[in-house]
Amino acid sequence: MKISLLEFGEGDAMSNSMVRLSNVLDYAVKADQLGFNRLWLAEHHLYNRKSAWGCPLPIIPVIAGITQKLRVGTGGILLKLHNPFDVAAQVKLWHNIYGGRIDLGLANGGAPKIELLQHEGTSSVTFDTKFATIVSYLKEEEKLREKKIVLPPYHGSVPEVWALSTTGRGFHRALQYGTNYVRSIFHEVAELAPEKELFEDFKKEFEQRHGRKVKTMLSISGSCLRSESRLRELRREAAKDEKNHLIGSVAYFEEKFPELLYTYGADEIIWRDMNRNVHEKHETLELLSGFVTKEEPVREVSLH
Repeated sequence: MKISLLEFGEGDAMSNSMVRLSNVLDYAVKADQLGFNRLWLAEHHLYNRKSAWGCPLPIIPVIAGITQKLRVGTGGILLKLHNPFDVAAQVKLWHNIYGGRIDLGLANGGAPKIELLQHEGTSSVTFDTKFATIVSYLKEEEKLREKKIVLPPYHGSVPEVWALSTTGRGFHRALQYGTNYVRSIFHEVAELAPEKELFEDFKKEFEQRHGRKVKTMLSISGSCLRSESRLRELRREAAKDEKNHLIGSVAYFEEKFPELLYTYGADEIIWRDMNRNVHEKHETLELLSGFVTKEEPVREVSLH
């Protein structure tokens, strides 16, 4: 099966921002070597002096440059805070530089303090408007050319765009704009009811409307370790957390992953490791890599 990774750039109490960032780079290299499909970086603007990043965009080309096969992306960009043209221009260029390995996940979240700074005295543009705009910049190159605008490289390939949601009915943007789709079941506000019949109808309608199958992922959080005593500790920690964490051994996830993919109708798992200890995170990578389908490297995209 395909397994991807979602990273928040967290760390233990002893690590500062640069240590946490360095750990993520090491994590990316190991994930690449073990055959994981994607590594996405989340955007969070927390009042935390030890945050590894707020906006992950500057780190995307760094990780793409130190890996060979791993797809690298955002999970997701808080588009309310960004200029769609700037984001589209950056990710398209990176996508072509790094052999077609860049993903663009878009999330309808925000950071109220930053939004106030950006929009003080003006009316802000809605997320849906920005979502539609960024998709059009990437997919409708000739419309831009009519306005004497080009997103280099002209006639280059464009990254996969993914709509992120936490509900069983949150696929409307993917259906309307022809993007791929991720559903999270670990966020505090996430709905856990599968809504599989509705989701299967969405996939059929998507194929009829856009002439291709939609790619879908299920986002989960948890821990997979060898030590049962450590897993018990993590279960106690998880009981105090509002997120939905899945915690267990390799044997547990050997059954759980296929069950989740079937129950929710998704193609791929994207895993967020709840551990903040770098050694435990690497152990989890090694254990989960046994489920990963190994694929050939992505080849460089020709622009001619």
